[in-house]
Amino acid sequence: MCFREPPLSANTRELINIPNIVFLVTGIYFAIVAAAGQASIYVAIAAVFCFIAVGLSFMKDWVFSAPWRLATAAFSIVILLAQLGVDFSVSNASGAVVVSVLLNGALFVLMLGVLLFIGKDLTASEHEEETEEEEETETPKKKKLTYEI
Repeated sequence: MCFREPPLSANTRELINIPNIVFLVTGIYFAIVAAAGQASIYVAIAAVFCFIAVGLSFMKDWVFSAPWRLATAAFSIVILLAQLGVDFSVSNASGAVVVSVLLNGALFVLMLGVLLFIGKDLTASEHEEETEEEEETETPKKKKLTYEI
């Protein structure tokens, strides 16, 4: 027997994208770090924000979805930079510190890419709305036709 996977719907394909995967991985990482007690409460808050950002990708028509995702990416970058700062301030470089630097550094680069991607989409959609409004406000000049009999 040959089993075939059902095809993904268009909505599902839109949701499985790089920013959502990065938010999900970063949220899981933050949750693990917070559960291990290796960071401040802000890491747990960042994990919740990342999961909310993934959930908001389902609601693209909401006004605050894109700004929330952008702010979450920025907050995550700040948390990752703080963790990198702590890692570099350690006097003993052990294996755990090296792994932490690699993970935090990789997530920092990925989250920076997500920040730029979402920012580009946000500004592009605002620019499209402005051009649509300008086109609607400009009325074509009406020509007056007169006939003589």
